Order: sequence, then C-alpha cells, then structure tokens
Amino acid sequence: MNRAHIKLSALALVAFASIAQAQNGVVETYSATASIPIGTSRQFTAYVSLSPATLKWSVNDVVGGNSTVGTVSTTGLYTAPAVAPIANVVTLKATSTAYPTKFGKSTITIVQPTPWVYGASPNPIPAGAFTLKLTGTGYVPTSVVMFGATQLPTVYKSATEVWGTGTVATSMVGQSVAVTIKNPGPGAVTSQARMVSIGAATPPANVTVLVTPTSSNVKVGATQQYVSTVSNTSNTAVTWSVNGVNGGSAAVGTISATGLYTAPAAVPNPATVTIRATSAAQPTAGGNATALVAANPPPNPPPLNLSHARFLDQAAFGPSAADLARVAQLGFDAWLDEQLALPETVVPHVAGMNIGTVQGDYQWRLAHAPDQLRQRAAYALGQIIVISANKNIYPDEVVPYLQILSRNAFGNYKTLLREITMSPQMGKYLDLANSRRPGLAGGANENYPRELMQLFSLGLVMLNPDGSAKLDAQGKTIPTYTQQTVQQVALALTGWTYPTAPGAAPRSTNNEYFVGQMEVREGNHDTTAKSFLGCNLPGGQTVQMDTDATIDCIFNHPNVGPFIATRLIRSMVESNPSPGYIQRVAAKFDNNGAGVRGDMKAVWKAILLDAEARQDAATINQGKLKEPLYFITSFIRGMGGKIAQANNYAYVYVDMGNKPLTPPSVFSFYSPMYRIPKSPLFGPEFQIYTPTESVLRANMVYGIMGGQFGSEATIDLTPFLAVAPSIPQLIDLVNSRMLYGRMPQQMKTSLTTALTAAYDDKQRVTMAVYLTALSGQYAVQF
Repeated sequence: MNRAHIKLSALALVAFASIAQAQNGVVETYSATASIPIGTSRQFTAYVSLSPATLKWSVNDVVGGNSTVGTVSTTGLYTAPAVAPIANVVTLKATSTAYPTKFGKSTITIVQPTPWVYGASPNPIPAGAFTLKLTGTGYVPTSVVMFGATQLPTVYKSATEVWGTGTVATSMVGQSVAVTIKNPGPGAVTSQARMVSIGAATPPANVTVLVTPTSSNVKVGATQQYVSTVSNTSNTAVTWSVNGVNGGSAAVGTISATGLYTAPAAVPNPATVTIRATSAAQPTAGGNATALVAANPPPNPPPLNLSHARFLDQAAFGPSAADLARVAQLGFDAWLDEQLALPETVVPHVAGMNIGTVQGDYQWRLAHAPDQLRQRAAYALGQIIVISANKNIYPDEVVPYLQILSRNAFGNYKTLLREITMSPQMGKYLDLANSRRPGLAGGANENYPRELMQLFSLGLVMLNPDGSAKLDAQGKTIPTYTQQTVQQVALALTGWTYPTAPGAAPRSTNNEYFVGQMEVREGNHDTTAKSFLGCNLPGGQTVQMDTDATIDCIFNHPNVGPFIATRLIRSMVESNPSPGYIQRVAAKFDNNGAGVRGDMKAVWKAILLDAEARQDAATINQGKLKEPLYFITSFIRGMGGKIAQANNYAYVYVDMGNKPLTPPSVFSFYSPMYRIPKSPLFGPEFQIYTPTESVLRANMVYGIMGGQFGSEATIDLTPFLAVAPSIPQLIDLVNSRMLYGRMPQQMKTSLTTALTAAYDDKQRVTMAVYLTALSGQYAVQF
C-alpha cells in the first residue's frame, strides 16, 4: 500500500501529517507544542510526499494569520503578535492544496519575553525605605519587581534596567530575600531568582547648605547674586537673611527670595555683613557668606598714604582701594580690631573638588577674602606648620589642614598645635598615624615628633628672649633637644590611627581616611613613663593624656615665644628684625597682658603695631623679598584686579618654586635660615629667587597685563590710561599706586626715557606698569 506523508518541523516544533493515497484516505498526523515570545519569529518546514507537494499555511484557520494571533508566510515563517492575545494558545496548520483534508498542525503558546537578572544594587539593602536597581535583559514597560512574594512599585528604565521601591523592617536584618522580575499578562514569564541580603539601616544624612560666592566686595547700592546648594534632601528651598534679618533691611542691605543681595545706600558699621541661606527642610542647617560693603571710589584715586599702604603690605596681601579707605577711616588699631572680629571666610570642602580647585580657591581667598588679616596670619602659620600636596594629593588631605590654620589663626597657639597633632592630614604627611609602641609590629615613628619641636615650636638651639642663641661656657650654642628627646616624645605620641570610615569596622591601625580627627588605639600606645624637656610623664597614661601632656610641655618651653615671634615677623614684616622687636613680640606671646600664653590676637597686634614695623623711612636692613605667590596676589589687589575663584593657573608657579599648597618639603618653599649670598643678612625668600624665576615672574606680570589668563586674573589699567598722554603724570601715578611715593629720581629719569619711545597710550601704560613691577623697589616689601 502506498502512503503519502506531510511533516512540519522547526527547532523544538514538529508536525507530521501522513496522508494516504486518495483511494484509501489514510492519514498519520504527529503534533508538537512550543512557546514563542511576543514579537519574535520562528521558521517551520513541511515535508510532503504528495503530488503536487504544495501547501497553504494558516493560524487558527486564518490563511496567513493576522495581527491578533500572529502571522505566517507562504514558506512557514511564523511571527508572534506584538501583544499576547487573551487566548494565547494558537494552532498553526500546513494543509495540502491537493488534498484539503490532509494537514499537519502544531500548538503554539504565545508568551512574554523571558527576563533575566544579572545584578542588584544595593546589596545588601539597608533596612527601611529602599530603591533596588536591577540590571539584566528582557525587561518591558509592564515588568514588575517581586521582592519575595511582594510586588514592588516598579519603574521601567530600559530593556536592561528596572527599579523597585519598598520598605523592609529592621527585624529582617541579616536575612536574604529572593528577587525576581515578572513580565505579566497572557503568557506571563518570571525570571530566575536573585538573592539579596538585608543590612543595617543607613543613618539619615544631615542637610548641608553651601552659599557661593563665599565672600564678595559690593559697592553701596550695587547688587550681588548669591546661590545656595542644598545637599542630602530633595527639598532645596531656602530662606535668605542678612545679619540674621530675613530679607535684610535698609541699614545692612536687602536680599530677595532668589538670593539677589542689594547693598545699602551707605556703608554699614561694621562694613562686612553676613548673608545666610537657611534650609526649609532642616531649619538648623544653613550656609553663610559675607559681603564687604564699600563706598564707590573716586574715578582717579588719590596718592596712596605711605603708612597705610605699608601697613597693608604686612597685615594683608597688599593694599586694595577698599582696605586703604578703611584703614584711613579707622586707623591701625581699630582696623585690626575690626579684622579680628570679622567672621571667618569659609574654606570650602565640597563634593567634586580636586586639588586644582582647592588651589584656585586658595588664591582667590588670599586676594579677595574680606578677613585679610586672617588670610595673612594663616598664610604665615602655614609657612611654619607645613603639609604639602606633593604627598597629600587629594582635597580631603589638604582642606581640613587649611581649615585648622584659618580657625586657629586668631586663637591660641597651643590649641593649634593640639589640633594639628591629632589631624589625619598631618598624621599622613609626617607619619604620626599608626605610630605604635615598640614591638614585633614596628615602633614609634619619629618624623612628626622631630618636626613638632624643630619647626613648629622650639627650634634647634636654646634662645634668649630676644631670639639670639644662648651660648655655653665655651661660646657654643646649646641644643634645644637631643635624639633621646625625640625618642621620648615619639613614644608619648604613639597610639593614634586614622578615623574609622563610614561602614568600616574599627581596626587596630585603620586605613587612610581623613574626615574628623585621628582616633586612639590604647593597645598601640607606649604606657611607660617618659621624660623630656624637663617634663615627666608618669607611666600608665592613656594616648590622650600623654598627648595633652606633651603639647603642654612643648608649648610652655621658653623657646616657643622667641622662636615663633622670629618666624612670624620674618613672614609678615622683615627678614632681619632687631633683637628688641623679637623680644617685644615674644613677651606678648608669653603673656598677652591678662596672663594668657599663646594668644595669637595679641601676637598679631604686637607684630604689626610695633614701632619697628611702623617705621616708614626705610633703613638699610629693612624689608623682605616678596615670594612669587604674594608678589602676584598683591600686584593684582593693588591694581584693582580680580582673581577668579575657579582659576586654573596655579601651574605657572611651579617653575617659580612657589606652587600654592605644594611646598617641596616640611621646611616649606625655602629655608627660614637662608642668608643672602655673601651677606650676613637673612633672606629666606631669596633662596627661590633665581635668574630663571625672575624672568618667569616678569612673564606672568606681562601675561596678566596682556590678557593671557582671561578672566581668571585681571587688573584695571583705566586710571593709568586716563593720564597716559602726560608722561610725568603717568609716572607720578605709577609711583603712588605701586611704590607709595618712594620712586627714586634715577628711576623716574629712566622711565621717562623708556616711555618717550612708546607709540601710543596703551603701550606707554604697559611699559610704565611692567617696568615698575620688575624693579627692585617693587620686588622688596619695605
């Protein structure tokens, strides 16, 4: 008996139809089932032994199918519909055209795409409210996240990412939950499970508010826009106030709901006002900025007062028009009192900063912060107590150090030493972090103890109250301390480690982390008795007790007053102070007049108001060379210029040996003991004043004048251009503004010759300012 057969097959789907010869009508049919995701296609093949061997294809008996049940081509390519029908099981047939009753068929289930979960974040999930981010494939807009048996509110991000939100009780901490993705609807499909664990709840973050700019100078009646940045809350609304008054007032200036400050019609007293943005979400959180309100200067400024200008060379980063006016109005004493009472200009530390951002902001504060005395004081202290971005390369390794200097600039020197000792920034730079008692695991590190005494407080030799070296019977200097002293102090300071990072378990010696002060580890501390510098520390004391006793001992050493007085006078006033000057300042360090030792407010006043500092007739040994950073900053301030807060030109100081915050060693940029070659005089800054550096300094001045740095560093030449047609008037103005009237006649003659060759007013002004800036009279702070 002859038999005819039809056989349908494709991947996992086969239909076989056996069709008998027409005379006996025998048919054998074999059927199979398959699942096909919506929108996908699968090829079917029919094998026919009839003649003719032609077929017609249908879905649910509709030839060719349709968009509801899926379509099939004349060659058997089946395409599932884009949306699964409610009745998602369909029948595919291949029917012989010669024998319509002979066919093969398959049953197809139309299903959703199969989702897969490859990753879950966070894992573990913190107890409380959470958002779980799942990555994988096969996700559709209707996908839902299943947290165990609970369906979570789900946000579809893409075919490879969905988010589920929910809440877990703290009682579930330590448990694991199966997470799946379900694609619902007819033909619903669920992914394989991904296990996530439940961890401890994340503590709520404190709301922080940053106001920018942090400080500004505003002319009377002018406006300044302030911007608030609110972190750790979705509610970013703030309330603006001036000196504690919401919206401000006519006396101190007003501020709008959008942060636009309008200065009052007259300069308030004090002239600096506080702008505050208070968080609406957390009223105890807020950020401050300051505005120095200044009168509008006359179009052509009058000749500078020599005494006032010299005072600001020492007490600030050179004289600006606003500071000169204020000194003239108040006098030296009252100006210092006002500066000592000003709020501290914020040293910002925000997310996204890099070390270049820190250096740019640092230069801006030196030039434009209203609390100029604090900036000058912190700068001088930073030349004694040094860290460097050469080793501490990230902002959190530098900014808190700057904050310590700024915060303690008007405080007590003992507090400064104590905070620096326990700061992880110094802990890294001079290796005090993880210094531990002698044993198999190591020993006490001597780097910080040595520099604490040699550079930060005592110096190498015993001093008289006037800063001169004490001599023994043989006429030799007497060492302040010995190697044994260093070893004893090192033992006393063992047991400090870095702060514990959030989420980390405290360790015997923590890894580097820089938020907060260092932590104690009593097990790493040497508890034996110590003896040094005439002080005795009993055995059995804790880390903090030994540290406090060590700082007390060093701070009360008789060398500290004359040693620190000498360093600060050299930084701010002159390189070769007289013994009497040093002794007067050291005496004020030892006793501020009220029995307090180390009162820096009293020290700054003693330095700046001393008769030797206020001697305006220059003597042969008076003054100091301006280091590059001070030189450029004071040049910009004195020329009515601006340094942008977000400037990026710190690199130009590299070859001048004075890149901001990046001294080459713990001795800072130059040795405090460096003497001018072939001279008995001290001149620390001359150590980096090479022929190359002098040319680079000139190039930077010319670049600023020519606009090389754009808006990052500018000066205002308008007053000079106004008198440029008259060479004598131009020279007089340059003499007044830059040299405070001290230009020698020989220099005036040389300038006249040079300016006569200029071909226009602009070139004449450029030459006059440039040549004066390069002169020895301008390079030295008299």
